[in-house]
Amino acid sequence: MNIIIAGAGRVGHLLATTLSTRHNVTIIDKDAQILQVLSESVDLLTITGDIEDPDTYVSLLNRSFDIFIAVTDSDEANLLSTLIADDVIDAKRKIIRLKNAYFAKSTIAEKLGINDAVFPFAETAHALRTLLDFPQANNVKEFKFTDYKLISVFVQESEVAGEPAGAFESAYMTIVGIEREKKFLIPSPEERLHEHDLIYFFGNAEVIKQKCEKIDTKMPKSIKNIAIFSAGPLGLEIARLLSDEKGREIKLIEKDSMRCMEAAEILQDRVQVINSRYIEHAIFEDEQIAQADMVIATHTQDEQNIIQSLEAQEWGVPKTVAINNNREYYELMHKLGIVAARGPKVHAYYAIVEKIGSSSVIIERHYCGGNATVYVRKIFPESVLIGKRVKPLKGDTIKALLIREGVIHPFTEPFDLMEGDLIFLFMASIYEEKAKQWIYSL
Repeated sequence: MNIIIAGAGRVGHLLATTLSTRHNVTIIDKDAQILQVLSESVDLLTITGDIEDPDTYVSLLNRSFDIFIAVTDSDEANLLSTLIADDVIDAKRKIIRLKNAYFAKSTIAEKLGINDAVFPFAETAHALRTLLDFPQANNVKEFKFTDYKLISVFVQESEVAGEPAGAFESAYMTIVGIEREKKFLIPSPEERLHEHDLIYFFGNAEVIKQKCEKIDTKMPKSIKNIAIFSAGPLGLEIARLLSDEKGREIKLIEKDSMRCMEAAEILQDRVQVINSRYIEHAIFEDEQIAQADMVIATHTQDEQNIIQSLEAQEWGVPKTVAINNNREYYELMHKLGIVAARGPKVHAYYAIVEKIGSSSVIIERHYCGGNATVYVRKIFPESVLIGKRVKPLKGDTIKALLIREGVIHPFTEPFDLMEGDLIFLFMASIYEEKAKQWIYSL
């Protein structure tokens, strides 16, 4: 495909690096030096210019592009660039990154002919909200076509270490991956679980939740008291979303007094806002942060999030969450027993890659820090696949499942497909091309 990326910041850079391996990529940015560095390591075309200036696109006139992606830090620039792209060049599909969640509820994107919009701040906050329903979980992923979820949990302070993976398989739950010592693997039924393994379960959420309580006995069984560090845009969005339900005590800690005033005005009395300018090291005791069930560090610097999470662990906080803004810190967070939650920029990158890799009937998702991929295909009414006998995609590196009427069937033998069936393929990401070709060729 021919793809244009407007903005060469962290998200644009990640997208360009990934997409250029399979597609023809053109990237636009004001900063010539950033583009020069990028072009030295990635095979793509660069254009130096303002994405809000129609003249920037002159060299692209009379060319057809499959996708236009706007991912600068400015909502206004992204919106305006899609308008210009629609007027000046031929772009069949437009994808935009927006920070303001207001646009998710409005019809502005639709009126501008934007096909897909990602809202990384809101989506990051929602991902953390799901952890409250699954206290032992490290991460919870949802899917468009089913209520079944992908839930990861650490083997911690548990007696299940040494038991075979097959002991945790049923018609409503299965293990679709293990992250162990920086590597991802699809376990056989005989594979033994190890202490500190990160287990990826797929299936009925309530069934998985009951197992999680036995696999990780270190985490709290419920989360009522939450402390959030930093009242920046992300911390504020998380506090707003988590405070919607009564019965929770939420504290938002911030050094900047102006930010504290703004947060207190926005959140009213739903959240206790604490100015930590003079009491940072004593705050765990003085403000009873040590009694929290969960601490969430939402700074833009991963190092600061890691340090704050480690300090919370030292004070005995059972669940610590660090926003992961730089993928290089993902493994370190796991090794330190910190839940690594995708930051807005990382979230935007994965959301856009997944949208590009998905279609109206097939969904692509990534997990395990991008080391694993899942493809989902639904058999819709009037599909040509109804009644067709399909042979499975076999291999030790890929786990194929067929979900029929809520029951999980190992897709190891041919199936006559029925309306409503769901095909799931779980694999290490290095095998995703093979799986993608198979599921799209059905």
